[in-house]
Amino acid sequence: MWRKLNRLPIPLMLALAVAVTVAVTIIIQVSIYPPVPAVVAPIETTATSLDSGSSTYTISIDAVSGDYVIYPTLAGLGKLQLTAGRAGWYYLANDWILTLVRRSASDDELTLGSGNKLYVKEINSTHAFILYQKYSIGIVARKVQVGTTGWIVYHPVATAYDSATKSVITNLMNSLSYANIYVFQPKPGYVAFDSDAKAFQVYFDTVYNDGTVYEKNYYMTNATNFEPLPPSTAVTVNGIERLSTYDVVLYPAWVLLYDMPTANVDYPITITPTR
Repeated sequence: MWRKLNRLPIPLMLALAVAVTVAVTIIIQVSIYPPVPAVVAPIETTATSLDSGSSTYTISIDAVSGDYVIYPTLAGLGKLQLTAGRAGWYYLANDWILTLVRRSASDDELTLGSGNKLYVKEINSTHAFILYQKYSIGIVARKVQVGTTGWIVYHPVATAYDSATKSVITNLMNSLSYANIYVFQPKPGYVAFDSDAKAFQVYFDTVYNDGTVYEKNYYMTNATNFEPLPPSTAVTVNGIERLSTYDVVLYPAWVLLYDMPTANVDYPITITPTR
């Protein structure tokens, strides 16, 4: 009597032999490079380095006895720790300008948790333009590598609207059917405080889709009060939103010195990124 034999093809037999006799180990190597939590970006500094350590900037202000000393500036963007050396400092966190920390540079359209869009357009190998849909406000940013971590910080910088920058801005505007947008320039004169109205003001350039630029002809003013910084007490401002493994959005923190000194005095404030 003949028995019917079920024959397996040779390759399949070998495959089964491998599967039943060999243990397979898969190792996934994960390297942790936490994103930069903040950009310490006072208007007084430049986007030349994001090395660790500390820097000190001394600003001299002359005041008449009996007058208030007023000095507003951008402290930075992201999760910051603010420590005032004495009373007179105040802070305000909002979403008027945004920037990014990224793993790679590319044109992109990002959606925030609020539903608003953030548009990123590369200008060249060193600079990019970021436009925030909510207020139609943009910044020109320098792309700064963070050591060997692979992270790139888009550091707000001032611009003279060279042809390449203006072309990127107007092309984006026309693709979105915008007649005009506003651009923040991180330089003196674009942040002010009206002592009579007790109103903090940030100025913006207006850029039209034909390339026309009007400097400082638009401003926004705070709808909420500044919070005082208690002397020698660290206050954390959590202006950070993670969109993905590769994109982190940083929100601004503004600081204001508003005090009436009775003698010569220093008003130190320390701005520190914190996780």
